Amino acid sequence: MMDLGLRAHDIKIFEDVPHLARELNQLGFKYVQFAPRVSLQETTNSGSNVSFGLANQVKWDLAKYDIQIAVLGCYVNIIDPDQAQRNQALTLFQDYLSKVKTFGGILVGTETGSVDPQFNLTTDNYQSEVIDLAIHQVKKMALTAEKLGSLVGIEPGVNHPLHDLTTTKKMLDQVASPNVKVILDVVNLVTRENTDIVSIIKQAVNLFGQEIYAFHLKDFQMKEDRIQVVPVGEGIADLAGALKLIQQVQPNAYVILDETPQENFTRSITRIKQMLD
Repeated sequence: MMDLGLRAHDIKIFEDVPHLARELNQLGFKYVQFAPRVSLQETTNSGSNVSFGLANQVKWDLAKYDIQIAVLGCYVNIIDPDQAQRNQALTLFQDYLSKVKTFGGILVGTETGSVDPQFNLTTDNYQSEVIDLAIHQVKKMALTAEKLGSLVGIEPGVNHPLHDLTTTKKMLDQVASPNVKVILDVVNLVTRENTDIVSIIKQAVNLFGQEIYAFHLKDFQMKEDRIQVVPVGEGIADLAGALKLIQQVQPNAYVILDETPQENFTRSITRIKQMLD
């Protein structure tokens, strides 16, 4: 049976990791994507002040309930049009790379950001110079990860410079680092023209399957040409087909429920288990 993980802040428990760990354990989750900026917003000044001691405490609070951090979330805008903000984002990410092992993890995850600081949907992110800037930033992150023995996890999505699988492959080829991996949230790559998540996963596996570190899992409907996330089993995503394929290409892969409303955890887990039977 495939173990499942959860984006920790989808459980609305903040500033209390022992309580969070108990709830995760009771729900049957084995690992999490943990973002200090959200789960410990007050303690860490929105993720900007994370000490080694705090990282170690989080690790042990989770370990008491056999919970592991699969992804340490540090989602920053590495292509912010303001260079000072861009540098600050890169510095923060590098700091997380230095502390991820103290958290009990290995990989720090982010998207590649947006030229719009408000993250409104814009094709300006697809311009060649913007993509080149994103790749340049990832190269810097990779150098730090290589020195520290940690991993950079990049999550592509249609509202970012790495907006499709081909561009993601370009990034991997140009960065050429064994310390850069992909967090594949397939629904974030769905377009009006292609809503077939199984075919998107197949293409990703063919292009860079060995570099996929984790999969995000969620269901969706199309509303006025835009994606609307819905509880597992209530949308149009072929999640059964996706899970079957993931099991074939990466047995016991990290599969993290993403954007799942708290009131739907139990129902979503039950439906996923039925899909896996």
